[in-house]
Amino acid sequence: MRELLNKRKRMAIKRKKREDGFTLIEVLVTIMVLAVVLIALFSCFLYGFTVISRMRQTAIVTQCIQEELELIRNMPFNNILSLDSSFENESLSLLEDSSGILSLEDSGGDDIKKLTVSVIWSYNGRQMRRDIVTFVTRKGINKR
Repeated sequence: MRELLNKRKRMAIKRKKREDGFTLIEVLVTIMVLAVVLIALFSCFLYGFTVISRMRQTAIVTQCIQEELELIRNMPFNNILSLDSSFENESLSLLEDSSGILSLEDSGGDDIKKLTVSVIWSYNGRQMRRDIVTFVTRKGINKR
């Protein structure tokens, strides 16, 4: 009887030793799950940084256009009619292959013109463009 108990104890100890720790397959599965999660997180961060960079460039372009519009709005109307078709701003040097474009079109008479201020630049090999359109009049803004 005692021998049977000792044999059972030895078998229980062997079973317990076999159940302790992780098998190689469990470790590999865990590593694969962690790798998939880390790759997903890394791609999310990478996409986030790309969006932040693009938004930064768009903010720079919008600011440059607004500055140019304010300069033009403060000019006499006859000077606006003789504007060049491009403009320079020192903030545009922060962008790759950037250029500022001015376009003045007739809009229902000699006293009102449609002014389009645009910036074109390259971002990750793609051509980007931002336009803002306003109207200028001979009488100026809010003058009767």
